[in-house]
Amino acid sequence: MPYVFSMTARMATIAACCVLLLCVLLFLLGVEIGARYAAPAAAAGAASSTTGATDATGTTAAAGAIGGSVASERGSTPASADAAASAAPASNAS
Repeated sequence: MPYVFSMTARMATIAACCVLLLCVLLFLLGVEIGARYAAPAAAAGAASSTTGATDATGTTAAAGAIGGSVASERGSTPASADAAASAAPASNAS
């Protein structure tokens, strides 16, 4: 006895609800992926705009502009002093 598939009103309602639920879940998944994708970029942008970008020595641009006071508090020298020290010829003190 072959089975005859008939799309009744109940089956159409269940199918429509499933498709609608699938669309809502895919939308929410996209929102979550977008939030995770944008969060590191927003955090990096906020950090560089509030604290200033750091160079390779860890000195902020503001610290270099005011003489390296922030860098000297951390125990390192400002970038300009590092460049001057590396440009000067090394003397043999021994």
